[in-house]
Amino acid sequence: MRKAGWDLDLVANSIYPDIDYAKKGHTRFAFLSYVCLGMFRGFDSEGFSLIENEALCNGNKGTCSLKQLLEHISSNPMELLSKNQSCEFSRFCEKKYQDLIHPTMESSIFSNLDRNEAVLNSWRSLSVFYESFVCMASSIWTLHKLAFSFEPVVEIYQVERGLDFSMVYMEDVTKRYNFPGKTKVKVGFTVVPGFKIGRTVIQSQVYLGGSKCED
Repeated sequence: MRKAGWDLDLVANSIYPDIDYAKKGHTRFAFLSYVCLGMFRGFDSEGFSLIENEALCNGNKGTCSLKQLLEHISSNPMELLSKNQSCEFSRFCEKKYQDLIHPTMESSIFSNLDRNEAVLNSWRSLSVFYESFVCMASSIWTLHKLAFSFEPVVEIYQVERGLDFSMVYMEDVTKRYNFPGKTKVKVGFTVVPGFKIGRTVIQSQVYLGGSKCED
């Protein structure tokens, strides 16, 4: 995006307006949040919101998800897409890409890149970007199948802006927070969602609005 001439601070502010970033480089967490929350959207649905009002498994959901998990991890995700472009994983990749990358954004980023670096007709023509995206999607897809193989199913959660920071359910993504006196620190935004597995909590990573970092 920087090479395409985008103002990254302006883009970060459009994602999460008026965040008091402790350091200039911390705007990267807004982009990370945008991607993570977009990729995990629909995670609490058995079909990852790909199919509406349709039963995905006739038998035990946990057994079915475990079978799908084992089938997926036994194959190379790139090979899966090349062999069957209509499979669920392929549709998942396509949907998530469309959700994250608006056509205007895609055109601006790819068409404005240095033509000496790559000639781009579509996102798939940039092999490094394509493979990185598919590998990321494969990790999320695998985690989803694993979550639905548990009984009860793993729960996912994210923290709303303005809530008080909780060391039980949250982790400061910068790992450098301090608490002056008894001041309550507020959440700026969720970067990576958290999970609940029975009574076990995997903390959500959050950016603390108005937090101060020490160099």
